[in-house]
Amino acid sequence: LPLQKTLMDFLVSTPDVRVIGSTDDGPSRVPTVSFVHDRISSAEIAREVNASGFGIRHGNMYAYRLCEALGLDPEDGVVRVSAVHYNEPREINALLECLSGVFRRHGA
Repeated sequence: LPLQKTLMDFLVSTPDVRVIGSTDDGPSRVPTVSFVHDRISSAEIAREVNASGFGIRHGNMYAYRLCEALGLDPEDGVVRVSAVHYNEPREINALLECLSGVFRRHGA
């Protein structure tokens, strides 16, 4: 849960980022987090982060109608980050640095 909390704290405190689903980092939340950015497409975020050596995904995650209901473009969908039992704090911190860089490069 500490990795999930670090990730969640970063996302909820970043302007123009909206976490999809609960922002509670408690034990009932799985460590897979979906988010969107108001000004940067999910595809662009995933492309830039993946080019830096991380493995994140984007898309509708087979929830096309849910994306539509949330007012999201189902083709672009959400950014999805998974922090699981084999991740380490340094990996999450490096990912957050990478995301921060992506946001800055796009003037966000």
